[in-house]
Formats: sequence, C-alpha cells, structure tokens
Amino acid sequence: MITMTSKHQVTIPKKIMDVLGLGKGSIFDVAISENRIELIPLETIEKVFTEEEYEKLDMLSVKEKGKEKLVTQKLVDNLRKGSVN
Repeated sequence: MITMTSKHQVTIPKKIMDVLGLGKGSIFDVAISENRIELIPLETIEKVFTEEEYEKLDMLSVKEKGKEKLVTQKLVDNLRKGSVN
C-alpha cells in the first residue's frame, strides 16, 4: 500500500523500482481514467524483460493482491503484450 504525504507525494516501493529498473530521475507519463492514476515509465531505450523478470513481477503482483487494486497485474499483462498503455 502507498500513502500520499501532506505534500501530495507518493513513494514507489523499492521492490517495484528494482523490478522495473527505475531510479532517481526516472520520468513517467501519467494516465488518468475514471478513478485510476497510472504512472507509465518513459525510457529512451525499450526495456525487454526476461522470463525471470516477468516471474518476479508476477510474484510481486500476487503478494500485493488486494492492496493495489489490480494495477500491478494490469502492468504485468500489458508488459507481456509489449505495451504499457
């Protein structure tokens, strides 16, 4: 679960940052639909995930199930399809 601070900031958990290979200075596109906010990492080089990385994303999705309201699983599914939209 992620909580917004009094300055309207949220912190992306380190496990998610590590799995996606993100770090300080990473840039995101923001998509808003209905009651959802999606952060879409923007990279100048297309990231290709190994099966091991997909397995880690799947395990993270299972661990976070119920907390993330299926956002993590949607990301994993979209990454498998080659899309982050």
